[in-house]
Amino acid sequence: MQNNRKFQLIHIFLMSILILTGCHFPQTPLETIPAASATLTATPPDPTHTAEVPPPTLTPTVTASPSPTPPPPTATPTPVLVYHEPGEVVAPILLYHHIDGDDYDNRYQVAVPDFRAQMQWLYDHGYTAITISTLVDVLLEGGELPEKPIVLTFDDGHLSVYEKAFPIMEEYGFPGVFYIVANRINGSPDFVDVEQIKTMLDAGWEVGSHGYSHLDVTQNHYAAEYEIAQSKYDLQAALEAPVNTFAYPYGLIDPYTATMVSNAAYKAGMGLGVSITHTWGNLFYLNRIEIYGSDSLEEFAARFAQNP
Repeated sequence: MQNNRKFQLIHIFLMSILILTGCHFPQTPLETIPAASATLTATPPDPTHTAEVPPPTLTPTVTASPSPTPPPPTATPTPVLVYHEPGEVVAPILLYHHIDGDDYDNRYQVAVPDFRAQMQWLYDHGYTAITISTLVDVLLEGGELPEKPIVLTFDDGHLSVYEKAFPIMEEYGFPGVFYIVANRINGSPDFVDVEQIKTMLDAGWEVGSHGYSHLDVTQNHYAAEYEIAQSKYDLQAALEAPVNTFAYPYGLIDPYTATMVSNAAYKAGMGLGVSITHTWGNLFYLNRIEIYGSDSLEEFAARFAQNP
């Protein structure tokens, strides 16, 4: 029965992708896409064919730092649990990159005082952080979630997340989800290593894949299998932990890429967006709300005002 449900879900997802293709994705007919495979011993891509993806344009806006926040709680209250039928879950999924410094620097770097103030705001307003696997399992099968769930995700594997965000979130009892670029975990400067990731996993965090080398696979289909499937295999082997979800580099997706993520046995794919409502139809492109370094505390809260 579970296999039938999985087949129905993938069928719903693929039909949704086909419907949305004309509006959001390159005009590549799905029938022309080569059959995907999740073989985990793929040959690495030829680097001479890799298309370089330019970094996003930064448009910072300087704002005042938030007012000092109260000290962190000494105990986390037990959340009220609410049962959800399968098929839809309402929960903000937030996206961060760097957590560092005492002041605003750029869009992708949230200052440490601002981040602490945001965690305090979430705590004061009754939010409970959950992992993405918890959200996806309830979306697929139904089950209980805290009354006001939220998922806190971090892309790229920056060391600043381990050094600055992780201890603050520990004070509030908030786990996070860390999307790691697989070829950066063996001593790359400014990125977390295996032992640091394992420390976070032991504290209740979850790890997902952000590709093998952070390549835009929508422009490099020849490398999709290695970037998507091999990254999952390597991370699971190194961390001795499941890797259930894939975060598309740059938030970019097309039908072929989504099919590859599904075929590699990921439970869900993580994208960008503003919605806090997640359904079977967008299981492989769940909306994540990016938090900018320039956000005031009021702007931070307004990003998911649909669920005050």
